Amino acid sequence: MSTSVAWREDYDAALGEARQSGRPLVVEFYLEGCPHCRRLAEETHTDARVAAALNDRFVPVRLEGRQHMDLVQKFGVRGAPTTLIVDAAGKELARLVGFHTPEEYLAELNKAA
Repeated sequence: MSTSVAWREDYDAALGEARQSGRPLVVEFYLEGCPHCRRLAEETHTDARVAAALNDRFVPVRLEGRQHMDLVQKFGVRGAPTTLIVDAAGKELARLVGFHTPEEYLAELNKAA
């Protein structure tokens, strides 16, 4: 069973949603054409356990880095993909850089939740 992640594309709206729901944000920065970004999207985000965790316990946001340079600079993102787990106040709780298998990704989500 493959579930899809309900990615938001507006950081500010997602931050508002996180504040209202009390759930942390998962902010993923990717680049169009980046092979590791595509692999993360195709192999990890399509895993039913990962999708369920992202949808149920977090507010997931996926942003193309070049279109959000203000946030890339704010968070000091140096490469793609970079996944940040951020609390409702905007404070970074965890950072995953590069491709992670569903198991590794889930372990990080569980630690940060």
